[in-house]
Amino acid sequence: MAHVEIDGISKRFGATAALSDVSMSVEAGAVHGLLGENGAGKSTLMKVLSGIVVPDAGRVTVAGRPLQLGSPQASRDIGLAMAYQELSAPPNITVATKLCLPNLPTRFGMVSQRELTAIAGARLKEWDAEHLDPRALISDLSLAARQEVEIIAALSSSPALLVLDEPTAALPDPSWLFRQIHRIADTGAAVVYISHKLNEIKEICDTGTVLRNGRTVATFARGELSEDELVEQMIGRSFNHAFPAKPEPTAVGKVVLDVRDLAAGDKLDGVSLQVRSGEIVGVAGLEGQGQRDLFYALAGELRPSAGSVSVTGDVGRVDFSLVPEERKSEALFLQMRSDFNLTLPLTSRFSTASVVSRRRARRLSEEVAGEVNLPLTMLSRRIADLSGGNQQKVVFGRAIAQAPRCLLLFDPTRGVDAATKLEIYKMTRDFAAKGHAVLVYSTEIPELVGLCDRVCALYDGRIATEHAADELTENSVMRSILGHRAEVVG
Repeated sequence: MAHVEIDGISKRFGATAALSDVSMSVEAGAVHGLLGENGAGKSTLMKVLSGIVVPDAGRVTVAGRPLQLGSPQASRDIGLAMAYQELSAPPNITVATKLCLPNLPTRFGMVSQRELTAIAGARLKEWDAEHLDPRALISDLSLAARQEVEIIAALSSSPALLVLDEPTAALPDPSWLFRQIHRIADTGAAVVYISHKLNEIKEICDTGTVLRNGRTVATFARGELSEDELVEQMIGRSFNHAFPAKPEPTAVGKVVLDVRDLAAGDKLDGVSLQVRSGEIVGVAGLEGQGQRDLFYALAGELRPSAGSVSVTGDVGRVDFSLVPEERKSEALFLQMRSDFNLTLPLTSRFSTASVVSRRRARRLSEEVAGEVNLPLTMLSRRIADLSGGNQQKVVFGRAIAQAPRCLLLFDPTRGVDAATKLEIYKMTRDFAAKGHAVLVYSTEIPELVGLCDRVCALYDGRIATEHAADELTENSVMRSILGHRAEVVG
């Protein structure tokens, strides 16, 4: 018997079959990939394992012990630990508190802060994360650091089954995580690794399962299926996994965005760049090189300390529109309907003298949803209930509906499935083709190389190198973001 056996799990929500007879097994010490589009059933299956959702049928055993389904405490007692993509730590607690929950050290009925800090410091050292301050508030950490804390909290529980949900979505380099996964697997634990990054699945996973429409459609061992075959299994059809065609350099128009010696925040230190009409320009950089300061300064969320920004062009209603780094905390009203989120900045287009026309609002939301291929049935649903891919479509649709002269995309495909990624690539290229400018940052260098007409590599808060179309390769960009400024590019 395998270390973890998931057998015949089914779950319906009304008329919707979220899971239909899903089965998979994971051996002790193995890393098992779980793949599927957003909405394929992965999240529901994880909620079943964690005890949040009670299935209609099926059973789960861990190390030969049956799991009492529907009980979060039973899941914890049997040795399940989860690190979520949508980070679970409240923002107003410290790193030390997160790492020690739920067993906080007390003295005379009060939490001992000294002991709390000491325990957390030891755990950070154990998992090679001494750069994190146990006394820091979660809200003061970068997204990457918050993801590390989430993962370390799961690792520190000595799990029998570790579930990692898109664990590198916010990490600039997966090598730290992969070392820790190997360490925990060496203890005999089983690891379930959920990711849309197929190169990571190929590197870290021994076996894997593909879900589609709530069903198990494929199981595989390392090396059995190519990336294209995995994509086809996930989306149920052959799909040309290519980026949209790029225009000839002569086809781009006049300068729309002109940034001169811009400094902002703690990192950005004198960046100059231009983006032209019809052009997609990428920004590459390791974590903390100033990319966030650049995008948020352009969007007006961060006050520049030096430099200038000018935006020109005939096309566009506003200068900038930003698709931010973290959609749930920075872009969405989670308890509101999707149509409200989609049209929030567009109220002037369906209201007169502060009176909203529901008919015009509905028509506009349907029009914007059509542009981003968001099913109209999603518009009346609470946006918190949508998959990550559909949530991102709402954020993207709202941004392009404002018709900005320059669209700012900060890691726009983070944590979305393969099919939605391709849709975002096409929508981005279509938007640029209408005469707009696009500036995009991504943690994935292949994405920048495939999508962008030019890429600017950030290093130490400045542009290290600009890579034109004829010299744009993964190797050249990687060398630049690592600081090889003296190298001849191309």
